[in-house]
Amino acid sequence: MLNDNDIRNLLSEIELPENQNRKKYAYDSFQIYEGNLRFYVEKKMKLLYPMTYGMFQISDYSALKKVVDKKSKSYKENPKRVLDTPEESDLYQSLVKEYGLNKAMKKFDQYFNQHKYTLMAVFFEREKSENGIVEDNWKFIPLAPYEFDVVLDEMGELETVILSYPDAQVISGPSTDGINTIIAGNVQDKQRDIKTYAIWTDSQHLVYQSSMNQEGKRNFQQVPVKGNENGINPYGKIPFVYVPEDYSEDYPINSPLPVQTVELNAEMSTYYTSGSLQIGTLVLKYPSSQAIETVTNGLFTGMKLPQSENPDAKETTAEYIAPSPNMSGHKEAILTHMQAILDEQGINSNQIISPNEKFTSGFDRLLSSADVQDIISDNQQNVYFAVECEIYGIIQAIHKNFLKKDLFKSEEISIVYSKPKVLISDTEKLSNIEKMDQLGLLTPWEKFMLVDPNLSEDQAKEKWNEIKTEKVNQVDAFMKEPIIP
Repeated sequence: MLNDNDIRNLLSEIELPENQNRKKYAYDSFQIYEGNLRFYVEKKMKLLYPMTYGMFQISDYSALKKVVDKKSKSYKENPKRVLDTPEESDLYQSLVKEYGLNKAMKKFDQYFNQHKYTLMAVFFEREKSENGIVEDNWKFIPLAPYEFDVVLDEMGELETVILSYPDAQVISGPSTDGINTIIAGNVQDKQRDIKTYAIWTDSQHLVYQSSMNQEGKRNFQQVPVKGNENGINPYGKIPFVYVPEDYSEDYPINSPLPVQTVELNAEMSTYYTSGSLQIGTLVLKYPSSQAIETVTNGLFTGMKLPQSENPDAKETTAEYIAPSPNMSGHKEAILTHMQAILDEQGINSNQIISPNEKFTSGFDRLLSSADVQDIISDNQQNVYFAVECEIYGIIQAIHKNFLKKDLFKSEEISIVYSKPKVLISDTEKLSNIEKMDQLGLLTPWEKFMLVDPNLSEDQAKEKWNEIKTEKVNQVDAFMKEPIIP
């Protein structure tokens, strides 16, 4: 049970710069994924080339989005959720289908592969419509790291969840850096200085607001929740599932993908700009005492160079120094960087990006040919299976403690994920089955499992028996004597 002093200390820690930087990093990753990469690349180029960044061609190829989307395929096909009885299984499948659990888990999958840690909220709401009809509504909400804070106990179990919400409407985006308003407030704007926190534990649901006083210190004030003035968690269980890739004692280790993507595009921007500067640099040579006007030059302009009246002075000349950057070496370094990003993400391929290929097409080809099924299967069996079990436990607890219903009595749930289909053509698949059959390596029903890996052994045998029965019936039909009217 958290008392008022505990909560104030907790919120003070949440607003420390270290935690705000963690959220800022996650928000930048969100912006890059959603298509605002160019802003971050331009910002990087300004740091690298503060005097000439405006002359660079900007690359904004989102390796982050490409890699995350490649790995986020665990819910490409909906899994089967099985309880102790068919009736319970059908009821649960109907509930999660109606309220979009599969869609939420797809987003959860993306967040986990993108940030390396994320949170799933499971809420139940009962609302009365204008017609007086009471409607139940389940909500499955995946949350990105900049939207929440968590407290874990000594065993690494989720103890407290704090959700962050701005009180006033804010404009968020890379051009305004609006995340500073969302996660930390703005001291200069009193309307945006108010920060609202929703706090959840097993037994509590409290709302606090944070604001800045005249001395520059933060004030924390509890805000009563309408209909729940005592701050009780009506579910009897914390309605969240937290999944980190690591259980760091301080802050979770961030994914390096956002930084890698920006750095990669800074390198590509430099490369593209180097390749386009083939005209060269104009160099003027003239006596030091000679005055000369500002010179402009280009492909279709000429210059009249004044000469010194001093007969002993050197002649005024103009010439171009053509740059000769090592383009092939530069490109090879970028290709190596691309390959290193994939290797670090566990995406291995037996191919390489050819020096003759474009960066983007080579990277895309490498991704398309890479086998990430081990990553997907590992996420399904070692991460998402546990998440689904906890979600079932929350739904079960809400039914029992809040709705006073005992619909789901099964102690455990089984999650059956679809097996991946082999990425070969139907012709190749049938040819392989035919060769294996000729060698006597397959029983008749095993052929069906090779065609569809999601069939169980019993289903494959049943399908084989159906085909055998159908063939026997066809033979019988041909063998019968025709009926002559």
